[in-house]
Parts: sequence; C-alpha cells; structure tokens
Amino acid sequence: MSTAEIATVDLCEQIRIRLQDERARNPRETKRSALRLALMSAIRDAVFKPGDRLPPEAELAQRLQLAPGTVQSALGQLQDLGLIIRRRGDGTRVADAEPMGPSVWHFRFRVLSTQRPLRLTSARIEVLRSNETGPWTEHLGEGPYIVLRRRLSGDGIGIGAEMYLPGDLINIDTIELSELEGVNLRVHLEALLGQRAQRHSTQVAIKTLAPRRAALFEMTPGASVFHVTARTNLNDGRPFYHQDIYAPGDQLTLEF
Repeated sequence: MSTAEIATVDLCEQIRIRLQDERARNPRETKRSALRLALMSAIRDAVFKPGDRLPPEAELAQRLQLAPGTVQSALGQLQDLGLIIRRRGDGTRVADAEPMGPSVWHFRFRVLSTQRPLRLTSARIEVLRSNETGPWTEHLGEGPYIVLRRRLSGDGIGIGAEMYLPGDLINIDTIELSELEGVNLRVHLEALLGQRAQRHSTQVAIKTLAPRRAALFEMTPGASVFHVTARTNLNDGRPFYHQDIYAPGDQLTLEF
C-alpha cells in the first residue's frame, strides 16, 4: 500500500469514528446528516485544513458503509455552505478563498485577521413559534410565525441568526432538528418546498448589540455588530423569509 493510500485509509477511519459518535448522540438523524456533521467537526478540528483533499467519494462510501448517494448528498450540503469545493478531475477539497458561488447569495463574511471567508463549522438551532409582531411583519404579514434561531460559529468567531417564516409555509414538526444543523437553510428549505427563492432586499447596519440579543446568541452585550436583514419571496410571489444576522464587527468584514 502506497503512502497516499495509507493516508486515505487513516482519514477515512477518523471520519468513521466521528460518524459513529454522531449517530450515537443522535440516533434518529439521517445518515446524510450524520456524515455532514461528522465532516464539519473534522474541518472545525483541523483534521482537514483549507486546501486539503478529502478521500474520494467511492472510498468514503465503501469505508463508511454508506450508499454513494448518501455521500454525494452530504458533500453537496457542505458545498452549499461553502466549506468544500468539488471539481471534476480534482476531487473534493476544503475551501479556502473561493469567490462566492450561487449558493452564497446575499453576502459573505471574511475574517479580519486572515482575510479568508468565515467558515461556519458549528451550528445550534432552536425552532420556535411566535405571534410577536416586528420588522418581519411588514414582509411576511400577520403571524403566527416559525422562527429558526441559530447560534453559529467557526474560526473562533460566533454569530447569531433568526429566520422568520410564515407559520403555514411548512410543517416544521415533521423535520428533525439535525436536518437543519449545518446546512444552507435557504437551499434546504427550497428543496423541501420545491420552489426557488427570489431576492427581495438586503440591508446592513452597524449597531450596538442589545443585552437581550446578546443573551440569546451568547455574544457580548454592547459589542459593535453587523446587523444584516435579508428578505426573500418564493418564485410564486409568496413571502418566504425575513432573516436577521448579528456578527461581530471587530472580527469580520462584509463582502457582497
């Protein structure tokens, strides 16, 4: 066995262990989600560094005892997040500083200290229901609303996000939370709805983070943050979502 083959086997074994741990923690999640989260943790922990090549898809499927389609789907979700780059003839590599692709829609954050795109490798999500009116009401109409609240982190930086959806848009009770962790939410919801999103508006402001928001997202109260508000419609004209994102202004720059 060549040195390259030994290295591939070793990496597959590390992924297998992480996959096994993930499935033990969340036995109800799909194999695709478990693999996606296992690979995200490997990238977060620098098992795979920017520019590193992942084992071939066929090798991953064989070693992890997964269907090739499961591997391809999990890698596709990581590509939607901008964590990996898949090119014919070059395989799959961990992303470094690629230009924004079609899945990175409104904007992208860059880390000030490195000028590399922020790579979000951890996500915690809560699903809530709310009748509270707010800036989202202008776009979505009267409630009730589904609220997807996320605490995201990567490269040692944490950000917060809340996505408001019309309450009758989707049956959220049928979706496992792990299916919504570590995915591009817009792309994932588009697939569930069988519709595409249309750009509506994106606004950016620099704000001081209020104590309540800081507590919700485990961020520093009083910090200067980018407050990004993004709104979209579905291609049939219905309002899709209103999203607020809070990101530390002293650690990130914003690229459109």
